[in-house]
Amino acid sequence: MATIGDSLVRRQLSRFVGRDSEIGVFRQALAGALDRNVLFVHGPGGLGKTSLLRMMRLLAAEAGHRCYWVDARALAPVPDAVVDALAEATAHHGDRAPAVFIDSFERIGACGRTLRQDVLPKLDDNSVVVISGRRPPDSGWRLDGWDQVVAELPLGALTPAEAERLLAAHGVTDSTAAGRLREWSEGSPLALTLAAGAYLATGATNPRPTTVSALFEVVTETELDPAFHDALTVCAISREVTVELLGHTLGDSAQAAFDWLAERSFVDSYGDALTLHDVVRMPVLARVRHRRPERVNGLKRVLCDHFYSRAVSGDAGALVDLAHLIDSPEIRWGYRWEGSSRFQTDRVRAGDAEIVGHALTTRGYREWWAASEPYYTGRPENVTIARDAAGSPVGHAIFLTPSALPACAQTDPFGARLLRYAQRLSPEGQAVVWRDTVDLTGEGSHVLAMLNLSVVLRMEVRNPRYAIVSAFSHNDRVHAFCAATGGRPIPELETEFDGRRVVVYLIDYGPGGLYVTQRDVVYRELGLAPTTSFTASDVRAALDNFASSGDLAESPLAQGADVRERADHVRAVLRSAVDLEFGTSEHEQQLRAALTRRFLDGRESHDKIACGLALSRATYFRRLNEAITRLTRHLGFP
Repeated sequence: MATIGDSLVRRQLSRFVGRDSEIGVFRQALAGALDRNVLFVHGPGGLGKTSLLRMMRLLAAEAGHRCYWVDARALAPVPDAVVDALAEATAHHGDRAPAVFIDSFERIGACGRTLRQDVLPKLDDNSVVVISGRRPPDSGWRLDGWDQVVAELPLGALTPAEAERLLAAHGVTDSTAAGRLREWSEGSPLALTLAAGAYLATGATNPRPTTVSALFEVVTETELDPAFHDALTVCAISREVTVELLGHTLGDSAQAAFDWLAERSFVDSYGDALTLHDVVRMPVLARVRHRRPERVNGLKRVLCDHFYSRAVSGDAGALVDLAHLIDSPEIRWGYRWEGSSRFQTDRVRAGDAEIVGHALTTRGYREWWAASEPYYTGRPENVTIARDAAGSPVGHAIFLTPSALPACAQTDPFGARLLRYAQRLSPEGQAVVWRDTVDLTGEGSHVLAMLNLSVVLRMEVRNPRYAIVSAFSHNDRVHAFCAATGGRPIPELETEFDGRRVVVYLIDYGPGGLYVTQRDVVYRELGLAPTTSFTASDVRAALDNFASSGDLAESPLAQGADVRERADHVRAVLRSAVDLEFGTSEHEQQLRAALTRRFLDGRESHDKIACGLALSRATYFRRLNEAITRLTRHLGFP
């Protein structure tokens, strides 16, 4: 995959000015001359925090330090995401201590405790860590000795001299104009950059409108090349864009579009990805929707198809991107991730059961907690915890898959009933149970959406056909979510805990599972009939041609730039569908073996496969035909 190279970063930094004091502190820390080695840069949006961190990273690299960069916007909502992102840094031991940079920390502010407990203590003693965010460090950074480790670097406005240097770097050389723009911008680097663009386009030195987000309308008239309208639209719709993503939406112009976006004053870069600056994302999206609604919908559909294809190929992270495209407030309420400065998802830790149990019992849910508590000790892998910035649990999700039944039967009769129903519904194991999702903050939306998406990314059934969801009858938001996703009550599973009725919903995602349902929600919002770009016959033809790259490359299932990439994509889709569709019972394994041995692993003869499976010829053909039918249904055909 193409990356944002050093040359581009250096060009971006060539217009970096000011922040001499902050860079001086960083140089001291890098040289070991500062008694603190965690620097916390903070300030409102538009003050140039990301540019400052990039300059610091460049200085560290030039000094020979191995640099590790984490952008919080790229982290998935799963426990230990930040730990995994910095695993290489914590394992590094060498002559030069690593320099670690964490940008946009406000998106994962609640992970501060995880950083302090599980990451920073494992770094070399002379490592330098720079964290940037919109808010000052929370109280946890002042406890247990961390106040002796952390140095705050609050960013303010640029000085008048720095502001004029920045304007000059962007082409404003007239001193009178520069002075007026400096006064108008109040020292904000982003406002200065946008104001410079407006001045160069119109000659205005007192820009109207007077907000940064609205000023974008003026700036883009000069910055926006009509040839890259689609590139900007994709950047506004998607969480992030890469060369690969632009390739699937724009074709051969992808690299040029990516390079153009990377040079825009209102686009941020991290790793291999680009994203619109938070201040201008909504104005951009509103603008392109107003001017080109049909084109926006068309590109959104292409993005939807691409993310769906990645998901069925086994890329669980594509589900986050697919969920980002959904507009329905009822569905977004219970299933979406946009990062959180206040909450994070985590695994069960010591002391969590006591805190959650106390909160639930004092609120009148003593019986419910008595049935839930054993999961914390006996099945912690089935529990996801939501934590606040101090690390305290503020909610949980308990999700069950067939492997949990033996434990449930002993400690949670209600959960066991749900699982037995799931097994009857889907003997092959394609049903999952949301036994409980609890928000102790009373705010609902963000905590529950974060927990639910985290569960989807963690559960062992990757693309479930069915979801069984329990909810107390007074929880109107959960009922609205279930209704919006096609759920229907299961009367025989209704029960009562603590004097309150518990309703259980069945959500049938259809033969294509959760992935197809997500795609179809976006389709319906676009006014499109849910459809597929290939037929059941195409699936069978792909099985028959599995060994022929040339034939597979011509399949409607194929995606990619060349024959090899397109053929490999079809093979990945089919293998992933087989892995997702068939369970672990003897019957399921016979289906899997008949299909894979006939089509995917060398095309053995029918007689040899039947003999190897100890099946009669007639039984073997029944298994093979059933397997083909199941695979076809899994990919979205009735």
